Amino acid sequence: MFASCFEPGAAPSGHRRGRRGFVLVTAAAMVLLVLLPAIGMAIDAGIMYLVQLRLSAASDAASLAGARALARGIDDSAQRANAEATAVTYFHANFPSGYLASTNAQVSSLAATDSTSMRSITTTSSVDLPFTFMRALGLHQTTLRTSSKATRRDVNIMIVMDRSGSLQNSGACAPLKAAAVNFVEKFAEGRDNLGLVTFATSSRVDVPLTMTFKTPVANTLNALTCTGATNASQALWESYVELAGMAQAGALNVILFFTDGRPTAVTESFPIKTNSTCTPLHLVQPKLGVITLGGSTQGLYKWDAPTPPPSSDVTVITDRAGCSFKAGYETNVTNDVSYAPLTDYWGNSLKPANAYRTVTASGAGLDITSAQNVEYFSTNATDNAAFRIRSGAPDINHGNRTLEGVTIFSIGLGAVDDVLLKRIANDRSYTPNPVTAGNLGLYVYAANATELDQAFTRVASEMLRLAR
Repeated sequence: MFASCFEPGAAPSGHRRGRRGFVLVTAAAMVLLVLLPAIGMAIDAGIMYLVQLRLSAASDAASLAGARALARGIDDSAQRANAEATAVTYFHANFPSGYLASTNAQVSSLAATDSTSMRSITTTSSVDLPFTFMRALGLHQTTLRTSSKATRRDVNIMIVMDRSGSLQNSGACAPLKAAAVNFVEKFAEGRDNLGLVTFATSSRVDVPLTMTFKTPVANTLNALTCTGATNASQALWESYVELAGMAQAGALNVILFFTDGRPTAVTESFPIKTNSTCTPLHLVQPKLGVITLGGSTQGLYKWDAPTPPPSSDVTVITDRAGCSFKAGYETNVTNDVSYAPLTDYWGNSLKPANAYRTVTASGAGLDITSAQNVEYFSTNATDNAAFRIRSGAPDINHGNRTLEGVTIFSIGLGAVDDVLLKRIANDRSYTPNPVTAGNLGLYVYAANATELDQAFTRVASEMLRLAR
């Protein structure tokens, strides 16, 4: 008899080899039929994601560049053509030909303008992407598509520019004019409206809001002489009058306010003392004019200087027979004028509830014998003018017309009152802000004349960003 050499329950070695072979065949089939296709699909899907991402980024860049190009051209047709061409160029610059084996890249751009002064450019693009691994499933390629849109509102801009004597004394007058001209070049004639108000002892609308602004603004600025005091409240309000007169609430309405100093003048109807030597008193009550700081510069001057601006607007009021103030000195002015009224000619308060500066009263108004008091109530008038503009206050001298949504930007040079300029612009960095109202603006500081161009460029970039 023979004893069995197999252990109980053990499979024969041939059976084990057969089982191992089945496992290897099954694993190989799983790799070929499941794992490799899955890996291939993941690779194709990853490539498709990367191409789609690059396509979208190129389309977005094209639309944004096209929107910026809407500022170029002499009329709407030329500007739209420039925008469309620029968008196509930017697309190809950001989506390389044959990117990750893609083919047949197509792009089109369309610029349009709607009834609310909003202009847009839409970029539509597509590309064919061949598959590598999905071909095994009968899928040879796919077409990827994307569309992006950038919008730009038309802009109405009033530049309110200081031309006082301190700019000439510091050597900043010429660099300021050059920076302002460069700023103007960044906006589109034929679509945007731009105007200019300059101010010193008085202010005037040198260039009313117009779509053909580049040449008249440049010519006016280049001819300016910087001299006189700083009547900021009048200038701000005259710019608001211009914007409200346009009555384009759908546009981006902005004021760019520049100064290199503190307000030193205000325009009011000044009551004349009964013991004044002005004659005859019953014909000269009150006198509408500008009062400035004390000393040899204090006087009562005309505010309605003609256009184009002369070398100086320090012209004493014509109707001054017998008056002491015609000599222009502080003591002479106080011989005739009783006090400064609590509101200026446009309704801006010299002593508002949220006043920035504390002022001294005199009679029914404010004391004019102190130079500091004149500076402080001139400052308050400027601060209140900006607050009322941002609030959309009515213009009492033009049928109470209003305009809501005006945004104010301010630029300060040198020894300026930073707090006042932040209050004027409703700058977000000034907190808590007792005069917050309307849109947030921006205050930009230039330490010296060499930084002026950069400051104006920053404001222009912010305006164009808001317009998009």
